[in-house]
Amino acid sequence: MGSDANNKSVKSEQRQGAVIVISLLALSAAFFLVYSLLQPPQTTNNTSANNANGVGADHARRVAAIKALKEAGDKLYAESDRGGLRGENEEAVAKCAAVITSPPKSEKEAATIRADLESRVRDVKKTGVIMETDAHSLKLTCALQDATRELIKLRYGDYGDGTKKFRVKLDLEFQSTIPDFEEKGSEGSLLLELAPISLLPCSVYNFLEIARTWRKGAFHRNANHVLQAISRSDITERMPFQEYSKEYPHKRGTMGYAGRPSGPEFYISIQDNSEAHGPGSQQQHNPYEADCIIGTVIEGMEDGTVDRIHTMPGKEFMGDKKKWVLIRRMHILVPKGTGITNGTDGYGSDGYKEFSKSPLEIPKD
Repeated sequence: MGSDANNKSVKSEQRQGAVIVISLLALSAAFFLVYSLLQPPQTTNNTSANNANGVGADHARRVAAIKALKEAGDKLYAESDRGGLRGENEEAVAKCAAVITSPPKSEKEAATIRADLESRVRDVKKTGVIMETDAHSLKLTCALQDATRELIKLRYGDYGDGTKKFRVKLDLEFQSTIPDFEEKGSEGSLLLELAPISLLPCSVYNFLEIARTWRKGAFHRNANHVLQAISRSDITERMPFQEYSKEYPHKRGTMGYAGRPSGPEFYISIQDNSEAHGPGSQQQHNPYEADCIIGTVIEGMEDGTVDRIHTMPGKEFMGDKKKWVLIRRMHILVPKGTGITNGTDGYGSDGYKEFSKSPLEIPKD
């Protein structure tokens, strides 16, 4: 009996020793994996200095994002449970950290990750928390923005910043009720340059999706400060949160999403609305909340097209559809040379080419 006890003791010690060895090996492997992920890629062939700098900058961005997510995650453990959302969102942000260190390889994968994060952001928005100052909310919206940038790159091309911003052309139809119809006819257009995705990726992505799936719409509100349009596309939900940057205010000529929460209807500011639609406007609960912003009209402000829309025969929201200015079609334009072309061969101005265009025929109600 004593011998059996000694044998059991020896076996127990052996098992404990094995567990310790396995644990140390697993810890070493995990450390090596994290260390290798954070190292900048090593090049084995000669590349240009520009490419090398680009890789280094991209690597630095991802490491900084991981650090920010970790800091926010540490704060999360000290917060209240927020109605059971905390644990679920920790898992979502962990997925985002994986995206940053190892971007999704397919559009489908990127869309799935983004959709999951968007759903969680919407859940937090429903709690009524002031998302612009809450660490938990900021962590999630940051994760959603990074996932959105990755999806934009895979779906629409590696554009969106600097001199390579996305553009959208709106084909207009002025109806016979417009005062100068006999003189100028029915045709018109606006050219919109979308905001940088480094600042407003979710707003930009949302409008690209609106333009890509556009069916019909019209300017139907003629106010003293904005011209607002109805939007009919596959995008029917409002924005998941009020994405705004003080670096891109609601100046004259900008386009923003209407409502709180914003979208999918949009408007052109025909005066400086930095205060009227900026932080703290249109409500008293949140001093930081503002309308989401899309981009800037770069053709149509100075040539009189926007002024002509403003001559619609009516004020504010107009119920008579014959007085509206119709948006017949939308074209997404991307810079020539690199990125995705989507098989089209139409061209825009200033070195842009057509990525996609909505159907010419407007569906009936």
